[in-house]
Amino acid sequence: MESLRSNSSGQSEIRNPKFEMGIWDVIVVGAGPAGCAAANLLAREGLRVILLDKSAAPPAKVCGEYLSPGCLRILNRIGALQPIRDAGARPLSGMVIHTAAGRSLRATYSRHGSLDGLPAHGVAIRRDRMDPILLDLAIKAGAEFAPNFQASDLLWHDDQVVGVRGRHRGEPATLRGRLTIGADGRHSVVARRIGAVRRHPWLDKVALVGYATGVARAEDVGEIFLGRERYCILNPVTPDLTNIGLVTNRRDLDLRADPAGTLMETCGTFRGLGDRLAGARLIAPVRRLGPLAHQAARLTAPGVLLLGDAAGFLDPFTGEGIRAALRSAELAAEYTLPALTSGPAGPPEVHGYGAAWHRELRAKWRLCTALQYAIRHPALAEWLVWLLSRRPDLATFLMAAIGDLIPAQELNPLGLLARLLAQRKPPGTSPG
Repeated sequence: MESLRSNSSGQSEIRNPKFEMGIWDVIVVGAGPAGCAAANLLAREGLRVILLDKSAAPPAKVCGEYLSPGCLRILNRIGALQPIRDAGARPLSGMVIHTAAGRSLRATYSRHGSLDGLPAHGVAIRRDRMDPILLDLAIKAGAEFAPNFQASDLLWHDDQVVGVRGRHRGEPATLRGRLTIGADGRHSVVARRIGAVRRHPWLDKVALVGYATGVARAEDVGEIFLGRERYCILNPVTPDLTNIGLVTNRRDLDLRADPAGTLMETCGTFRGLGDRLAGARLIAPVRRLGPLAHQAARLTAPGVLLLGDAAGFLDPFTGEGIRAALRSAELAAEYTLPALTSGPAGPPEVHGYGAAWHRELRAKWRLCTALQYAIRHPALAEWLVWLLSRRPDLATFLMAAIGDLIPAQELNPLGLLARLLAQRKPPGTSPG
């Protein structure tokens, strides 16, 4: 049973009788996929972990609700893959990209890289089904969950983060911990308090997302319709429900207009999509989020690190958000567990996590930035789709990187040039 007590400054301090010392090993701010995965991985090692969230339960999120194939291994590791499948997750074999000129490219995932025996497909799953599963598994792993905790500041001592301040169920509260993890999303309080918030220099987009029935759609792929500096995504999240997302420049969006009308009217202007939406009916309020793109100026400070969208987010074109959230949680556990489980009682060294994040995830960030650049230049997007439709080997290679089946580092300019120049041998040609 959770209780509150007053500290010397008159603030209330969350105290769980299970931990009489009152100092946690890890405080995780934010119970989304990144926070829940980190809490799961750390608590299962016997650490005292508390997971904070401003909501009583995982709230609805503005999300394309797509998980790349690279997510499956991590979900399997934390025990979430089978429950997510049981909750109605739909396998997606790849993507179909439709251009403004009427070209289409169907690209599927292949068995590149090590999948640990898992299938090479993406997953469509509603967040209101997935997020409670991740939270429940974190609690079962041993993490304590403190809902209705609104973090407002970090607790510092000698330039070291030693905890979190905020309000718990409306009352002032302070928590102390050896490590604080900011997994509190795009508007991260933790990121702001360590001076890490930084906007993207040229991407300034807004997303509108809604659920609709009656959409004429593909059942086994996600579909992307390209326009001029905007795009629409169709994701078949259930047998009769489609996640419809519009991503456009913020300057092109009238914030006073009805979001539902804007979503359907704008998506209806994309070539090949208007007829598909003729029988569509929105069944829930359309949600808006933006500006989307940002990256933290720093991922760590003494005693604190950032995960998931708090560390950075680019755009939902490739669905990289959830995989980055899950993988950053794995990296955080990998680089802090040795000190937390066997080191001195002080905070763990977090610099290694930041270096690993940049080493592994920056390449995917560059790939996604290049794709966003192509969207801004329709002639370039048309050429890329034309090229990839003529070179299915390149399309498969690109999808392997987009789907996190191979490290994005392998998609380097020299490697691509070699593939572009390679001549495929005619059938029957011997390897020698």
